Amino acid sequence: MMIEKLRRTLDPVCPERLVGPGHPRYDEIRQLFNGMHDRRPDLVALPYNGTELGLVIRAAAQAQVPIAVRGSGHNIAGSASLDGGLVIDLRFLNGVSIDHTARVARVKGGATWAAFDAAASRYGLAVTGGTFDTTGVGGLTLGGGIGHLMGKYGLSCDNVLSYALVTADGEHLVVDRERDPELDWALRGAGHNFGVVEEFTFRLHEVSRVYGGVVAYPEHEMAAATRLFRDLAEDAPDELVCILLLERYGPAQEPAAVMSVCYCGSDERYARTLERRLRGPEVLDWRVEERDYLSMQQILGRLPYGLRHYWSARCTTELPDQLIDELVARFRAGRWRGTFNDTVYLEELHGAVRRGPAGGSAVPFRDARFNVTGMAIWESPDADAEQTAWARSVSAAAAPWGVHGDGYVNYVSDAHAGNRDLRDRARRTFGEEGLARLLSVKRRLDPGNLFRSNYNLDPAAYESVTS
Repeated sequence: MMIEKLRRTLDPVCPERLVGPGHPRYDEIRQLFNGMHDRRPDLVALPYNGTELGLVIRAAAQAQVPIAVRGSGHNIAGSASLDGGLVIDLRFLNGVSIDHTARVARVKGGATWAAFDAAASRYGLAVTGGTFDTTGVGGLTLGGGIGHLMGKYGLSCDNVLSYALVTADGEHLVVDRERDPELDWALRGAGHNFGVVEEFTFRLHEVSRVYGGVVAYPEHEMAAATRLFRDLAEDAPDELVCILLLERYGPAQEPAAVMSVCYCGSDERYARTLERRLRGPEVLDWRVEERDYLSMQQILGRLPYGLRHYWSARCTTELPDQLIDELVARFRAGRWRGTFNDTVYLEELHGAVRRGPAGGSAVPFRDARFNVTGMAIWESPDADAEQTAWARSVSAAAAPWGVHGDGYVNYVSDAHAGNRDLRDRARRTFGEEGLARLLSVKRRLDPGNLFRSNYNLDPAAYESVTS
């Protein structure tokens, strides 16, 4: 069998770090964030360094064994694993090195945002990172990277100075705008397709304290709170980023509109004005204050691995009253299943996100204003069909104002190899010109589509249509 031959090849490469069925830690190691994907790889390899990573990739390609790459395993579509084949698990490539004088971070591909934030915050430095800090730095950044600092400093990918990339043939490349501008462009927003990033180099910013936290509004204020969220976005300075959740809140699990607020500016008068506006609707709970950025990164909490998730998102050009009323109705139509419940999750996009970095990026949603997500989270497989339908109903409500297909690819729950409609969805998401550029890079870097357990851009799929 190919997998047995591959195991023999990798034994001296990753000694005692090959895990398969029957290993005492197999179930622990293969578990993903999204429990809907109970995948069982034939083999998991855990390289310690870039040399081992390159050898593992090359051996898998030569053996023609399907692979998936795991950072934190947080991807909602379950792309960090597969049934059969090989998982390349980066959890040991998790180092974070901060040069506070140069304001630069070197972050290994398997690090989480919790580790990155903790290291950078010691020096009062930060970069736009995941709002759930158990998310992997690599997966989030390669798909764009929405976070609390994006209005001022752009998406996570906008702050990457260079990538240490290992390609499908095991070659090690340093990629930046000067060395390979087209690959650099592609890695910013569609980067899961072209190789494995061993290390990112990020530009850091001085952010030690913010005025932020969460304010919760009772159920009868949901529509008013959502309109306030929209109105704040219309005239927000770059330094302000808000996120709104229609969810069940607190120990009593009360239906509420919960707004995450992060103002990283220094204008005290604006902060006072912001507080007055936030206190306009009736307040259920107030936790907005001056705080350190690290605590802001933890404000939305953490979810255990193994819960069942289905997220369905749509980027929109606006958030009109008609849509707001429908989203409140969609929340109320959701099923309360105890600790975990259906959430309507709203992000606003302005400032540096919409301007983008010099040289551009493959991120498709720069001109959108909002990201509207139905975020279903539950425990019992018996509820799969109902919960999936509910999440899809939220994005369907936003569809009349939707742009750019799947929009933020990190939120796509059903993007994986073998998904037959992904070809047309990718065309709607990236546009004809963007898709053509991405396919050109893919043909050059990974013509055999080794890296396909992702929001996949398979050149062969498009050639079969045009031939």
